Amino acid sequence: MIAMDIAAMLEVAHHLARVGRYDEALAEYDTILESESKNTTALEQKGEVFYALGRHEDALACYDRALSINPHLLTTWYEKGYTLRKIGRYAESIACFERALSLDPEFTIALANKGYSLNELGKYEDALACFERVLEKGPNNIRAMAAKGIALIALGRNKEALATFDLAISLNPINSFVWQHRAEALHRLGRKKDAEESLKHVFGK
Repeated sequence: MIAMDIAAMLEVAHHLARVGRYDEALAEYDTILESESKNTTALEQKGEVFYALGRHEDALACYDRALSINPHLLTTWYEKGYTLRKIGRYAESIACFERALSLDPEFTIALANKGYSLNELGKYEDALACFERVLEKGPNNIRAMAAKGIALIALGRNKEALATFDLAISLNPINSFVWQHRAEALHRLGRKKDAEESLKHVFGK
């Protein structure tokens, strides 16, 4: 099977996955891997299909196999870390995000996800450092902004958290997640009426 055929098959498999025809996509990737067992693109994309199906351990197995072939695969380290984060294996996910960042220190999506995992582990100072770096590069990143606010609340820095949530709301006033955490910051500041007003944006009252 010539390389051009493999490239075409990868495109077909990727299209099948994009349109939700996951079983057909998996079959196509298996055919590719029968011919080229070390095709890391097929392994990574097969892992993404498994993730979409909720088969997280199978996804991780694909990523691990790809990384055993080539440990310098930036997006594979990220995808592995993302999968681990989604199933609550936060410390392991952080290690993956750090490997991705060692390959590309400017890979801000890995940095943000490292911060999310650090938040989950209660390592708020370290998480905050991640979010501040992310926001230096993308000051309108609302998700990182909200996560920064959560870390600030956990650290007792409620006025800073409130300012962070207010900035996020100025960029997207219909984000109920931000309004909810803004209410928490206001409540902690003793501004109960303002907190109640903020919650109205969550419950639509």
